[in-house]
Amino acid sequence: MIDAAKSSTTYQSPPCEHQGAHSHDVHDLSSEDISQRLQTAEQICAAKQARFTPLRRTVYQLILESEKPLGAYDLIQSLQQDRKKQAGDKAKMVAPPTIYRTLEFLLEFGFIHQLTSINAFVPCCHPRDEHNAVFLLCNDCQRVQEFSGLPVQEIVGYVKNEVGFKVEQSVMELKGLCQTCSPVPSNLSEDA
Repeated sequence: MIDAAKSSTTYQSPPCEHQGAHSHDVHDLSSEDISQRLQTAEQICAAKQARFTPLRRTVYQLILESEKPLGAYDLIQSLQQDRKKQAGDKAKMVAPPTIYRTLEFLLEFGFIHQLTSINAFVPCCHPRDEHNAVFLLCNDCQRVQEFSGLPVQEIVGYVKNEVGFKVEQSVMELKGLCQTCSPVPSNLSEDA
């Protein structure tokens, strides 16, 4: 397996236009955004001498197009339906290990994130940058927002530098009600 982080060839894409702490709705992507993300993924893989296979592309595209986090079996079901449409009853079954290897590749290259509390996958809002993020998961509408920036980096930096803990993986998730589903706007809350 190729170690995406250790590859000597790097691909540089334009930085996010946001500065400092900010959030993105991970499912708020236009068809143009999806095409751009797929093209960027191909370029990153080519620069790192990794294969962006048709299955990897299809799984990534399904995650990008979804309006909610997708689990591995959601992806298997969707791929199986597509194969049945194309080949009928002769369609080859999609094996779970194949999907898990594909998801592992997409995670390793930073194209997607895994939400561990719900065992599902969402697109990364900054696939070109190594970063830490906090995910805001709405219990009502299943909206997922990726929040990154200085406060998140400060937490990880503190743990690393002051506590001496070597962070190998960081997944921070906050569950609650999003701005749309919350009865009281968060900026008007008295206990904040």
